[in-house]
Amino acid sequence: MIERFAMRYTPGMDERVVSVYLPGGYVGSEARYPVMYMFDGQNAFDDEKAYYGQSWRLEEFLDGWEKPMMVVAVQSSAERDRRLAEYCPFHLAPKIWDGLRGHGRETMEWITGELKPYIDTVYRTIPRRECTGVMGASMGGLMSLYAATAYGEVFSKAGCLSPALQLCYPQMMRQIRESDISPDTRIYLSWGECEAKDRKTLTHMTARHLKLANAVIAHGARAYPFLQEEGRHCEQDWRRLVPDCMRFLWME
Repeated sequence: MIERFAMRYTPGMDERVVSVYLPGGYVGSEARYPVMYMFDGQNAFDDEKAYYGQSWRLEEFLDGWEKPMMVVAVQSSAERDRRLAEYCPFHLAPKIWDGLRGHGRETMEWITGELKPYIDTVYRTIPRRECTGVMGASMGGLMSLYAATAYGEVFSKAGCLSPALQLCYPQMMRQIRESDISPDTRIYLSWGECEAKDRKTLTHMTARHLKLANAVIAHGARAYPFLQEEGRHCEQDWRRLVPDCMRFLWME
């Protein structure tokens, strides 16, 4: 069962559709459920609603998964530059996207300060951080990594698929090193073999992801760095990672 409703994103910005997946048995029971928040929510469930015609088909996965839970999928902007700003937690150097001014912090303030309290009021969630996760890919993966480190009091799990580290790797590394990351935090960090143009680039990409993972582990938390063989930067290949990602975050 999926409910959809429009919510105002941040002051001065347009409304976005938020889709809420409710597990089987939700209706007619009094049980409470853990929640996974997802960026680029239009790509979460339905191929027809996904921006590029392919989704993660999360409803299909969750209907057959052994752990009942909710997913709150937040639609992103269809405008490329606007999405970049909303999903970038840092201000970029002048040579990167013309010095893009990131509004990722404002995005997270809306999610943690407005959306999550609303969801916890309207639905039977388990609101504790131990039962709250976040996930996304590309810019959404970058934001998921940021959310788990900068808002660790809210999220204890993050699925970060192909995070756009090339935009702000030094800032993200500093964020991880300087954050107070709880030892029970779990971060799934993946990148695809075919995302690199050559072996040299892949080696560099792999080194960056492993350094980030080790920085998380240095806090006593758990990280799962994973190189997806023949993995591309696309919904079809991220969808293939969902079972392993969710198992690591919620079951192991």
